[in-house]
Amino acid sequence: MNQRTRKPIVALTLGDPCGIGPEIVLKALISGRPQRICRPLVVGERHSLSRIATELHLRAPIHGCRSLEEAAFAPDRIELFEVPGTSLAASALTWGKPSPQAAEAAREWVRQAALLCLSGRISAMVTGPINKAALQKIGFSFPGHTEFLAHLSGSKEYGMMFLGKGIKIMLVTIHESLRSVPSLLTVEKVAAAIRLTHDGLRSRFGVDHPKIGVAALNPHAGEEGLFGDEEERILIPAIRNANETGTRTTGPIAADTLFRELKEGKFDAAVALYHDQALIPLKLLAFGRAVNVTVGLPFVRTSVDHGTAYDISGKGVADPGSLIEAVRVAVQMIQGSKKAAPGG
Repeated sequence: MNQRTRKPIVALTLGDPCGIGPEIVLKALISGRPQRICRPLVVGERHSLSRIATELHLRAPIHGCRSLEEAAFAPDRIELFEVPGTSLAASALTWGKPSPQAAEAAREWVRQAALLCLSGRISAMVTGPINKAALQKIGFSFPGHTEFLAHLSGSKEYGMMFLGKGIKIMLVTIHESLRSVPSLLTVEKVAAAIRLTHDGLRSRFGVDHPKIGVAALNPHAGEEGLFGDEEERILIPAIRNANETGTRTTGPIAADTLFRELKEGKFDAAVALYHDQALIPLKLLAFGRAVNVTVGLPFVRTSVDHGTAYDISGKGVADPGSLIEAVRVAVQMIQGSKKAAPGG
């Protein structure tokens, strides 16, 4: 296989090692499915993987390396990029109980994977679930992966998109109280989300002329101001601006209509205004198989659609389906990026 046709290298971070991250990474790689489409490189430390393999009686030969030059990507073993300074003692790894040491390691694994992506030496990163509260306690000043990766890459405009069962939904606001959402919406924020959706579909998924639908905030899209005026004040001007710049955008559309039309293929993606507006239809359709994508970064990043699941960590029942799908989407985005590139 020549250099031009070799499978891309995709980093898989373990997430919080006290949660299900190591288990789903291990199960995904033992299944062999990621290896069919890429060269997976686990970014983490050995004990987090070997202890779950031992406890679940899984055969998982691990080859540790400290540089990409040492990585062999043999089909019968797991390639582990061992990040210096993150080796964890057994006392720091109790199932279902976060620790400062585990949080610091999880942060460094994400940072190292991002640096490898930024160097151009690997093609994408897929992140395991982290514990945001535990990270905040060690001085992590970012709400989550998305903002941290944007900081590391110097990205000024970025967003969170969710995919599943053939639908794509971009968020305008993310982890905000429902009460605060109306005050956080501005013409500029909605326009930026539309722009990110359009550019992401073109540059990462190879969609030449994206069609985008924008959800309304209020019932019946406000009913001409009867149920709220955010549609008139914010959404319609943002949509008008998008269309004036050549972005094919429709809305605001009542959410109970938009997501049905999205599923039917009328739009390539939808823009939702708040977290649950997007995640309820997505998880109804694709629970356990949905994928979180960060758009606006200079590299491909995908993630699972679930958290650390402390309640089932270490029990051997975690489903790797979302992680496997996140790897598939990452490779799809790599291929879409090549298609969108000049001469690609």
